Amino acid sequence: MTNWLRALAPLALTAIALVVFFTADRTVGMLLIVAALASAFIAGKSALGRPSRRPERDVDPAEVRAYREAHPGSTISDAVSAVGGTARP
Repeated sequence: MTNWLRALAPLALTAIALVVFFTADRTVGMLLIVAALASAFIAGKSALGRPSRRPERDVDPAEVRAYREAHPGSTISDAVSAVGGTARP
């Protein structure tokens, strides 16, 4: 499942739930809202990835973009960690 589809599924379910809630059956609308929330949490890791510690140096956005183009599927956090290094605690 692609990142845009992971973001689109909960939004689409929420829109459908609101339409059903206000036009048809309120119970079904509420159940669809619960399904939308569940899909938002179950959909997998977020588009940003898991934020890490602050990088050792300032990171150039062009370097992050180049890293992500060279490594398809990597998250923004992965690219920032790879380009900027991670600060030691």
